[in-house]
Amino acid sequence: MPQLKSRLNIFQDYEIDITITANPYDFAVTDLFKMATRINKKRKFLFVSTVLGKHLAVRPQVPILTGTLLAMMYHEKLVGEEALLLPTIVQVLKKQQGMQEIVQRVEAQPLELLEETLFIGFAETATALGHAVFNAFDSKGMYIHTTRELLPDLEPFVTFEEEHSHATSHRVYCEQPNKLLQAKRIVLIDDEITTGNTVVNIIETLRHKFPDVKHYSVLSILDWRSAQQQAVFKQMEKKWDVTIDFVAMMGGQFSCSGEPYLTSQQVGVTIQEAQNLSLLSIKEPVERKCYRSIAENGIENEAPYLLATGRFMLTSEQHVEQKRTIEGIALQLKKRRTDGPALVIGTGEFMYVPMQIASFLGEDVYVQSTTRSPIYCAHDTGYTISEKIAFESPENNGVENYLYNIQNHPYSELFLVVERIANKEIVARVVHALESVSDAKVYVICLHELEEE
Repeated sequence: MPQLKSRLNIFQDYEIDITITANPYDFAVTDLFKMATRINKKRKFLFVSTVLGKHLAVRPQVPILTGTLLAMMYHEKLVGEEALLLPTIVQVLKKQQGMQEIVQRVEAQPLELLEETLFIGFAETATALGHAVFNAFDSKGMYIHTTRELLPDLEPFVTFEEEHSHATSHRVYCEQPNKLLQAKRIVLIDDEITTGNTVVNIIETLRHKFPDVKHYSVLSILDWRSAQQQAVFKQMEKKWDVTIDFVAMMGGQFSCSGEPYLTSQQVGVTIQEAQNLSLLSIKEPVERKCYRSIAENGIENEAPYLLATGRFMLTSEQHVEQKRTIEGIALQLKKRRTDGPALVIGTGEFMYVPMQIASFLGEDVYVQSTTRSPIYCAHDTGYTISEKIAFESPENNGVENYLYNIQNHPYSELFLVVERIANKEIVARVVHALESVSDAKVYVICLHELEEE
């Protein structure tokens, strides 16, 4: 394809020049991302995805279908034939109409894997994207996602580093490593590949654990590796005697110019007052994993995790069972819906289960997640992030989290879905922060501790 060059303003005189060299389905740049300034000395810009449901609210079908499209692109490389629904998914993602119908059609026509395949989603941002890719296959699949959390009672299966991230250390925890080691292929999923260094780090680690695996694939929405960085992987393939395929919805290179002037006085709301917390009663059994975690500041969280997240590994069969449970939870929450728009809020790495819940709640429902990524907030015309609230992470106390652009939408209900509450007082502060910027009715659903309002 001919190269497409564009210059985007990030903030003030800070700009990015983008050269698109791969765009197999002719997505517009704005179909997939917007730009913002990140408060990070290592990397001052951020590609803010418009399809992930992380920093910006989207309909839940958008990230589900984005993962499905990547799954179909991967599957086409395997079998040499395009999935029948692929062109329809592309058009639906561009127009964002008729999404629920196509999600149902996709669910009825799952893809088949040729052999046992391990899908690994990268924390924090791509845990749900990886899960959505895995969701598109009917059997022979396993899903697990990396985590930034420290679990002192479980030895990490692997650890590796992500140099440019705000939080660099990744860990993979698995209760059944022997099951994991049955994989014949490994698929890594991230929202964006910038240099490929993280991929090198994890494959370097994985190949020692999986000496018989000779096929790796890397799936991403964006792939920004330079020709020189791409050549590194050709060298790695020969050195390691493996194949490494890259599959992306859009690829190219970029360069930034200028310098953003960031003031220390940020537009945002941080609420410190404590108040009582009321949890919404949900009568649906969930499978738990009883491990404690320790936050960066040493605070311990003894609340159990959920099997449904895939944090400890999820087989295709387990995923089907867990999806039924999630739908049952959603049907109970649906009774709280009114005629207005609703937002389901996930927390940190806990993104896919809230996304699933949102997908079952009907029309005019959106999904978004809290994040530890500190984006600069400003009211400048056209700038991507204009509002934010800041608070302690509900699960990972002591770590500041953010939620962006809530004030910009007139929601009727906000459903805050938390995997594990370390401290109810801190969650109460999050609720207070939400209520300070929105007139919506706020519901808190904690999936490890269900009690009456």
